[in-house]
Amino acid sequence: MNHRNRLTTTFLGTRATTVEPLRVPAYRVGEFLADGRDRWPEGAQYCYGSTGHELTLFVPSPSSELVAGVRRGQVRLALSDAGPVFFLAYHLDGLPGWADVPYCWHVQPRDGRATPPVEIEAGPEYRALFWISLVGADDGLIHAQRGVTLNPEFTGELHRAIRSQAGAPFDSTECVLAVAEVGRLRPDAARRLEAAYAWTVGNA
Repeated sequence: MNHRNRLTTTFLGTRATTVEPLRVPAYRVGEFLADGRDRWPEGAQYCYGSTGHELTLFVPSPSSELVAGVRRGQVRLALSDAGPVFFLAYHLDGLPGWADVPYCWHVQPRDGRATPPVEIEAGPEYRALFWISLVGADDGLIHAQRGVTLNPEFTGELHRAIRSQAGAPFDSTECVLAVAEVGRLRPDAARRLEAAYAWTVGNA
């Protein structure tokens, strides 16, 4: 996997903002997400690993509106807590509404998970990069891909949530029960969004 280790500083207003080193996924638009695999279950997957934050959407026959939304539309994200897991909610142009995906650090593949840096080391204006890939669930190909930056406040909250999970003991039963309880109390993404405590717009 090729990583471009560059530290980019941009200026927003009068404040200098540090963007994390550019880490690019190994796969590209028009390629298979995984060699030779042409079918995926419909849904979404969020992970944090060697290429940073990645949200992968698996959609059968992605519409041109959704492809355009991933490529250049507005990206909105929100974070809600559910004990040993958290839910990352997302909204993109071309989707009918908000959707979300649960995340638990301990159930990620060992070779595909990482722990984010501590903000005091990265700086108070540190912005994480967030990659979005749109994959055809019925052909396995990447139809669109894009990286956006997260604002410093959301970066901090997301990184703290991941580090908190990584540093806590893991109980698989507790994890399953937590997801089930959230599903019972807030059965859809719109309801779970009411409990969100952090929000951001990509590149804002």
